[in-house]
Amino acid sequence: MNASKPILIAYDGSDGAKAAVDAAGRLFPDHPAVVVSVWHSTAAASRASLIAIPAGVAARAYEELDKESERQASAKSGEGVTAAKNVGLDATGCALLCHGQVWATIVDAADQEDAQAIVVGSRGLSAAKSALLGSVANGVVHHSTRPVVVIPSTV
Repeated sequence: MNASKPILIAYDGSDGAKAAVDAAGRLFPDHPAVVVSVWHSTAAASRASLIAIPAGVAARAYEELDKESERQASAKSGEGVTAAKNVGLDATGCALLCHGQVWATIVDAADQEDAQAIVVGSRGLSAAKSALLGSVANGVVHHSTRPVVVIPSTV
């Protein structure tokens, strides 16, 4: 593997994400890493709220909700960066706004970073967990053109 290209680690604070960071440190020692946390905008729901509240009030509320969602994702990314540095990775992080599927945002970020691999936990904090593989990990595995390392939370 090319030690100058980063690995991309998807991080949401779950046990699976924590296990993924630990495994990435063992598998890719001294590599650069980009730790990403994904967040969704609440703006998609804004039209439905216009039935009950004035547009200006809704717009301000959604703006505040988005700021908080981005802040929380940035904090999660920072937590992941600290964990990655603690296992020997040269890590940076970012919060990514998701406009569709979380897995697609992760795959796109890996492409933008020219990541040599994507590391994900097998199950995260999603509301509906798949029986075998988390839906995010499943999407990344099936849609990425880069190597994907899926780490179970029990490792």
